[in-house]
Amino acid sequence: MVRIRNLHKQFGSHTVLDGVDLDLAEGSVTAILGPSGSGKSTLLRCINHLERPDRGYVEVGGEIIGFRPDGNRLRERSPREIAAQRARIGMVFQHFNLFAHRTAAENIVEGPLAQGVPVRTARARASELLARVGLAGRDDAYPSQLSGGQQQRVAIARALAMDPALILFDEPTSALDPELVGEVLSVIKDLAATGITLAIVTHEIGFAREVADQVVFLEDGHIIESGDPATVLQHTQSERARAFLAAVL
Repeated sequence: MVRIRNLHKQFGSHTVLDGVDLDLAEGSVTAILGPSGSGKSTLLRCINHLERPDRGYVEVGGEIIGFRPDGNRLRERSPREIAAQRARIGMVFQHFNLFAHRTAAENIVEGPLAQGVPVRTARARASELLARVGLAGRDDAYPSQLSGGQQQRVAIARALAMDPALILFDEPTSALDPELVGEVLSVIKDLAATGITLAIVTHEIGFAREVADQVVFLEDGHIIESGDPATVLQHTQSERARAFLAAVL
């Protein structure tokens, strides 16, 4: 589903990603771990071209994201083409990013309406998705009327509204009060069972151990550990990863 090769990204003189290679199998769950500043969020943002890679490429479903092959070179696609590619990749952010002046349903239907889906169809689908994430009957609730966990579940429903084959989660529980974390992780766990490919930046090690097919540990823009959860979490090879896990467990 996802093929990342030799991915580099710099901000000024600071190298954030330094030659990352990574594969995400179709229908798999990949948990991305690492300390703050290791490049985790930038990696996700390069996958859907919210950040433009400086070198290397990301391929999703056999198509290079953001670029078009041109002989031995890659040429950047038009903004319209990039937007169309990005619409097929769901993204759930740390801080929800809901429109405060729009209801839960209105936040969800925005993307489908922009793609030409009829209003009635989009509204019906929004209601179905809200029920799916445990918010049946909250179509007309504004973000201010919802808890943080409920807002994040609306954000997940919004990502699902575009019927993506891949959803990226950027620390989806880090902005939540501890008692609300479980309800969001439960929704993600349910999604993992449906065959949607998921990539999740998280510090929830227990969740990664239980749900992930692959765990990746980033440090200074490099993948220093990768493999199945038992290998990475229980038989960690690098001292840096062991220290990180000891701190968060």
